[in-house]
Amino acid sequence: MTKSVETAKALIYLRVARDEPPREAAARQRRACERRAAELGLEVAGIYTDRGSGNRLNRPGLAALLGDLDRRDDVAYVITFDHGRVALKIGDYSQLAWTISKAGARLEIASMPHREATEVELQLIARIGSVQLAETARRLPPCDEPDSDLS
Repeated sequence: MTKSVETAKALIYLRVARDEPPREAAARQRRACERRAAELGLEVAGIYTDRGSGNRLNRPGLAALLGDLDRRDDVAYVITFDHGRVALKIGDYSQLAWTISKAGARLEIASMPHREATEVELQLIARIGSVQLAETARRLPPCDEPDSDLS
């Protein structure tokens, strides 16, 4: 469920590829993301930056953003410049989109026109999440001890 935008905040995620000039690329992305936050009437509560490949998810800035998103209840949006800044692999991208959605926020792409998510898109994100949860459970070893609080 998406949070109310009345007093909502946004977190901005920037990722600069190794072959881009870091200051110029980060500044360009930041301006676009801040502009989108202003268009949506959001206060920017944090800016997280990584330098390097979008082919892996273990990035310190992304991890910090997701940790803060999980702890806060006033963040309605995570804004990034384009889809590739989040992840280059579709599986990684869908996992991050679902994680953001599960935290009650929405992923917003600053380089594209803003639009509200349709019911079908929201259902698709939920379905991706349920598949990922089932896949994770399938990979975990079985637990031999019963849960004491379930009886």
